[in-house]
Amino acid sequence: MSHRDKKRGKIAAEAARRLVRGGDIHRARFGAARRLSREWVPADELPSPSEVARELSRQRLVDDEDRSGGLVSLIGDRFDKIASLVRPLSAMRLDMSRPRTITLLEATLLSFAYVEKQQPFDEELLTAALLVDAGRIINRRNAIQAILQAANGLVTSRTAWLIEARDVATAYTNGTLGHRARHRLSVHADFDHVMLLAEATRANQQEDVGRLSLDNAIERLRSLSASCDE
Repeated sequence: MSHRDKKRGKIAAEAARRLVRGGDIHRARFGAARRLSREWVPADELPSPSEVARELSRQRLVDDEDRSGGLVSLIGDRFDKIASLVRPLSAMRLDMSRPRTITLLEATLLSFAYVEKQQPFDEELLTAALLVDAGRIINRRNAIQAILQAANGLVTSRTAWLIEARDVATAYTNGTLGHRARHRLSVHADFDHVMLLAEATRANQQEDVGRLSLDNAIERLRSLSASCDE
């Protein structure tokens, strides 16, 4: 292993530890580089977001049941790769008025369960429910674009639109969306579905943490995909 690769590995390990304390991968990478290096580190020498996420898995800070050492993001099918984008959300804790603080992963699974109750056979919508907040662990300031870029090639154009439009649907509900934007959204074929996605995000703040695991959610998506292929 070259000196450069070793340096990237050390930065990725430090960034993973920082993620557990809060923040996102984008900030954690630069913070880790500043701590470990006395000189400026070029962006192309920093570990990628996926490298930090794999390191987070390797350290067992994400899922004690993951025995892949983070290799799930390198191998497996499309659903394994989607899981690797969602799993690091367990490192981000939310400040909610609950008996205990929950993680963003738990909140995401609550949203998934809420959507599944009403649209149990819509694989694309359920995939959007899993991924819509996953960008917050990559780049909190530009979360939607971060997850769309990371999931490029893994999701359909409809799923990508649902993810991108969720915040617009939230603004529609809050009454803060402009007239033209409200009209564009209301006449879209997936208006009801994106409104459900926004509703699920609000609902996860009111529900108790359920027993649905990420593995369960991924297997349901995989089963839906297989049934469509038959």
